[in-house]
Amino acid sequence: MNWEYTSTVLKGGFMGRHKEELKRSDLHDQLAELGADGWELCWVLPEQALQHEKDGHVLIFKRPVR
Repeated sequence: MNWEYTSTVLKGGFMGRHKEELKRSDLHDQLAELGADGWELCWVLPEQALQHEKDGHVLIFKRPVR
């Protein structure tokens, strides 16, 4: 089977009031939207230093190539 991949980054302040907060209901909504598009969370890379972006947790998703 062939796969395609996408990723998103959770950063400090991602969908929260303060930089260290995460609003779980908004996260669930985003994950549900990705799941409805066929994306499956397959890997989490915690606390990554990202080039030209704010550091954060990288979430990697896969789905079969359509």
